[in-house]
Amino acid sequence: MFYSKSTGGFYSTGIHSQNIPADAVEITDQEHKDLLAGQSAGKRIVPGQSGHPVLADQLPPTPEQVAATYAAAVQSHMDAAAVAAGYDDIKTAVTYADEAAVARFQTEGAAFRAWRSLCWDYCYTQLAAVQSATRTQPTVAELIAELPDLVLP
Repeated sequence: MFYSKSTGGFYSTGIHSQNIPADAVEITDQEHKDLLAGQSAGKRIVPGQSGHPVLADQLPPTPEQVAATYAAAVQSHMDAAAVAAGYDDIKTAVTYADEAAVARFQTEGAAFRAWRSLCWDYCYTQLAAVQSATRTQPTVAELIAELPDLVLP
């Protein structure tokens, strides 16, 4: 088995005999097995000294990845609350805010719409605080627990 620093890939002589990169270094089957096990456990495989592969911790998420993770979690939280109240999702619930035919739906829709705005405002305020280093990065669960409560009439 071989590992190539330039491609970050493994090569077997039985499969890639004529396509093994020039910078590939030979590794044992046990090293290959250990590297794959480490990768499965959340590590990443990177070239070490002289191009030999080693396990390393994952890189921290980018600010864009953090923002996307928070946004997805907040959206899911709001959708779940709307579903629990009998709506398809938060988007459906807020459409009832302008529905005058049934007062209950209109008041619930207005409550969902206001709550949605408060949740997004809180989420983006906290994200800005994390990115400016005025707040430590909360876990997704911590952020969700901090969101404003939904108060339905």
